[in-house]
Amino acid sequence: MIIHIRRTDEKQRWLFFSTLLNATLAVAKLGWGWMMGSTLVVADGIHSISDVFGALLIFLALFFAAHKSERFPYGLHKLEDMAAVLGGLGILYAGYEIIHSVFFEAGIKTPEAIWTTIGFILAIVFIQYTFYFFELKAAQRLGSPGVKADAVNWLGDIGAGMIVVIGLVAHHYKVPYAQEVSVIIIVLMILKGAYDVLKEGLLSLLDAADIEMNDTIRNIVMAEPDITNIKRLNVRKSGSVYFADIELSIAEVATAKAHKSIDEVVNRLHEEINTLEAVTIHYEPDHPPYRTVVRLLDKDKKHLSIHFGQTAWLEITHIEADNKQISKEFVKNSAVIAPKGKAFRLVAYLLSIHTDTIVMGNAELDENILTLFEALNIEVKKEKNDET
Repeated sequence: MIIHIRRTDEKQRWLFFSTLLNATLAVAKLGWGWMMGSTLVVADGIHSISDVFGALLIFLALFFAAHKSERFPYGLHKLEDMAAVLGGLGILYAGYEIIHSVFFEAGIKTPEAIWTTIGFILAIVFIQYTFYFFELKAAQRLGSPGVKADAVNWLGDIGAGMIVVIGLVAHHYKVPYAQEVSVIIIVLMILKGAYDVLKEGLLSLLDAADIEMNDTIRNIVMAEPDITNIKRLNVRKSGSVYFADIELSIAEVATAKAHKSIDEVVNRLHEEINTLEAVTIHYEPDHPPYRTVVRLLDKDKKHLSIHFGQTAWLEITHIEADNKQISKEFVKNSAVIAPKGKAFRLVAYLLSIHTDTIVMGNAELDENILTLFEALNIEVKKEKNDET
């Protein structure tokens, strides 16, 4: 029933290239800031260096996430959630750094080649935003909180770059409070991104229910005609994948057909939910809300039959949980007229009406039939006909 989804490699590639690009841009900003004597550019480069470590952390978590062992049979997907939470905290720290550098640091120096520096920063921001756009799309497609955390983290770099640009332009044109307003807007964007990443990561770590995913799985399962009820549905999110444990009732009693119906449900779940790593289904035949007691009777409808397959009448009684009788009826045993296989034809009929207890005369019953009844938890009582 378990079908694995191999998407970890693509996540690793996104994190690897993100780390490599971030490190390259950080070195470029540090070099440019040092050559041009720009405090803002150097600070932005230092900020980018801190993001490199965050991306590297998530990359390493994804690398180990799908590795399974005897101790961790479901893999280490939760490492991705842990890394996402740490990445979210890193985003909050990036927002703090931006606020601190603008509002609390004194003596920000502006380079003499201001427009060249602005062009350099804008080129870097364009590269960052392009990568952010495509990585965020990939995170949504893969359903990966780790890749999403890294994508949102690029907003910190983009915001810091724009602060540098706005600060330089504002300094040149002497626009009052332009930097302060820009900083507030960008920090709010960063805080919103951090909230989303932290919320998703923490809820997954706490095994919170995903209501939307539960409803999706429930609708797919109940679309199968033979499924009558879902008794229990537990969906566990781990990293970017889901594990489902389902207990249900199925109308079909025949074991082969029941297995086929369950296999169809499992296949449909994997086809329609590509992030479903594994699904386990426990099922049992649907049972009416009452007990069914069947007495095997002779032609006189009074004495218990001592011949199972050749019994003439079936006295079928439905009883509620408080032992109150709901109904009673007499049904002719149609298996009697069969040329052969009378006993097993009767067994099939008894199973079709969900028999719980069979009462018959004190006679031997085929061992194979007894074994079948025991396996299906059907009670067989044998009584004597002394009283009448």
